[in-house]
Amino acid sequence: MNEKQGNHTPEEDQVSATVETAEPTDAPAEEVLDQRDQLIEILTNERDGLKDQMIRAMAEAQNIQRRMRTQIEETRKFGPEGLLRELIPVLDNLSRSLDAAEKGANLDALLEGVRAVEKQMLKAFENAGAKRIEAEGQPFDPHLHEAVVTHPTDEVPEETVLNELESGFVFHDRVLRPAKVRVSQKP
Repeated sequence: MNEKQGNHTPEEDQVSATVETAEPTDAPAEEVLDQRDQLIEILTNERDGLKDQMIRAMAEAQNIQRRMRTQIEETRKFGPEGLLRELIPVLDNLSRSLDAAEKGANLDALLEGVRAVEKQMLKAFENAGAKRIEAEGQPFDPHLHEAVVTHPTDEVPEETVLNELESGFVFHDRVLRPAKVRVSQKP
């Protein structure tokens, strides 16, 4: 109604002037769009770089898994190689002892050869991390010993290993085979 009459209040004039100056011009709008496009390009490049890094990391993880599987297979396949190399001379000495026995060697020479073979064998076991369980005179331990026979006696405390019937072996604190033993009991 005031416009028709041409009478404007100072507040209306101020609002009208503010609206005119607040209207966007083409230059600032293009600048905002350019900034937006630059930001989109920066973020897209960063995303693509991170995606590439992720793909490379996944490929590297797969390669590591593949190498580990190969190493495990090779270890299983060739792990006993060192032990076998140590057992070859033992087998050689055992063969020589058998040949000597077949050719009529005396019993003492044969016994000496067999003891040498046993000594070599125990050394090979020790080098591989296995050792014989010392049982005789020890208190009976069901983790290390298998009681095959009991013997009534008052000469030693009850449940003492009197003698070993078959050797037992441990491998790095793991029992390969318990020693088969004769154990004392009260009469």
